[in-house]
Amino acid sequence: MNNGSAASKSSWLYDSPVNSEVEAKLRHFLVELKNTTDSILGIQVCAYKDGKVIIDTAAGFLGKEDPRPVQPDSLFPVFSVTKGVTAGMIHWLADKGKLKLDENVAHIWPGFGTNGKDQIKKIPSPKAQ
Repeated sequence: MNNGSAASKSSWLYDSPVNSEVEAKLRHFLVELKNTTDSILGIQVCAYKDGKVIIDTAAGFLGKEDPRPVQPDSLFPVFSVTKGVTAGMIHWLADKGKLKLDENVAHIWPGFGTNGKDQIKKIPSPKAQ
C-alpha cells in the first residue's frame, strides 16, 4: 500500500486506516477473493456502529470500461438496488411505531409532497411516483 493513494494493480485495496478488527477481516477476505476470482471489479463498504465508523473500505476499479480505482468517495449508479433495504427499514420503523404504512410521505417529509406523492408502503414499489 502506498500511504493514502489509490490502489494499483499490485495494490487492489485503497490505502486508508483500518477502523476495526472486522474491517481488517473484510480487507483480508477481499484480497483473498481477488486472488481467487475476477468476479468483483470494485467495491465500497462503509458501516457505522453506535455512531462510529467501523468499516470504510474501498477496493478494485470502477468498471470494465473505467479503470480508475475505487476510492471511499467514489459514486456508483445503484438504480433499484436500494429498494430492498428501504423496504426493510420502512417495515422496521412501522413495527417500532415510528411511522404508519398508510401515511403519505408528505406527512413526514413535506418537501417530498408535491404532486400527490404515494403512501409510505408504496415507496419501494417500481410503480412509486
